[in-house]
Amino acid sequence: MNHVTRVKELLSELMRDTASPLYAACQQITVYLEQHPAQNELTIGGLRVALRRNREGDEVLIRAAFTLAFHPFDVLQVRYRLYDDTLTKVVQELEHARYMVALTRDDFVDVEGNEIALTELQRRTFPYFVNLFKADIGQSAAQGEQSDV
Repeated sequence: MNHVTRVKELLSELMRDTASPLYAACQQITVYLEQHPAQNELTIGGLRVALRRNREGDEVLIRAAFTLAFHPFDVLQVRYRLYDDTLTKVVQELEHARYMVALTRDDFVDVEGNEIALTELQRRTFPYFVNLFKADIGQSAAQGEQSDV
């Protein structure tokens, strides 16, 4: 059984056992990624448009994307983009662990050596999600082609 199938089964079980909209949103994201394996980097705004959801549902969508980033799902990898003061240019990309350390320590020094206050860091940093299904789906497709021969 491949990773995509296992994640979908796990989410189906969770949706059956709870009425939480969180797992339904996780299932929507998973199906979208399965149908669009070339989608590599996803933002909340991009997911909103792709899944035809409205802005009022962003909190559930954000929670779903983060849920899919962690065990037992491991569907997405969380990364962050730090923008300049005007929020127009990305000045640095951060791994999730580095961002969490900055929040814990209450300070951050960017690649240019500038100390950035926590409130400023949070204002200028936005998450995006890397699709980890990409390799898994490609392998499944290749195996499917081999079994058809």
